[in-house]
Amino acid sequence: MREILTGYHAIEERLKEGTIEGTLYLARENSRIMRLLGDARKIGIPIRRESMEALDRLCGHGDHRGAVLVVTGAAAGRRALSLESIVAGLPEDRGLVLVLCGITDPHNFGAILRSADQFRVDLVVMPERRSVRDSETVARTSAGADAYVPTIVVPNLVRSLALLKEAGFWIYGADVSGKAVDRTKLSGRTALVLGSEGSGLPRLAAAQCDALVRIPAEGHFDSFNVSVAAGILLYEARRQQGFFRDRE
Repeated sequence: MREILTGYHAIEERLKEGTIEGTLYLARENSRIMRLLGDARKIGIPIRRESMEALDRLCGHGDHRGAVLVVTGAAAGRRALSLESIVAGLPEDRGLVLVLCGITDPHNFGAILRSADQFRVDLVVMPERRSVRDSETVARTSAGADAYVPTIVVPNLVRSLALLKEAGFWIYGADVSGKAVDRTKLSGRTALVLGSEGSGLPRLAAAQCDALVRIPAEGHFDSFNVSVAAGILLYEARRQQGFFRDRE
């Protein structure tokens, strides 16, 4: 198993983990690359000098700006975690879980992870089927946030939602027919469920929700981009949980 990362910031954030295995490939010399070089040397990551063409072949495109990090071994599979074990350790008073149904665009997923990192989401849950798999684009779009947000892939999403309920989570699905989110109580253990932009929440997932919520708006379109919606909903959940008062 391996994970290929490009983009200076994404690579920099991954190297900060300090416990990864892999190789840093470099084809240029500038201040940002020299910084990556120093970070890699600090944690003992092998460094290889290659041509720009070699890096094109390695990552399958030319948008690497002369730096590619290939992560191998256990670090590349860091998302293979148990839902039960993670949920057991989440905060009792204001745990926050984000459940994504049918998010297949890596750019949307990367943007969602950036918001999840900013609002310290405890866990992101995704189904095995109809979910994004492009880890390299996700890493670049998330600006390295994918290295910090706990994310698991589950075989049965409905069963996972039921498990969250058993653990004391209230489940809220995002839907334009729902109640305004600012008029919905989101304190305590909260799980937000977002579907794809095209088809919305799957029927079986919606059936597991305790309530449906929407973002009040008055534009010409009936919904937000899913990554924008995720950011707004996560902010509102954390606001109601008192997350920001502790940081004032």
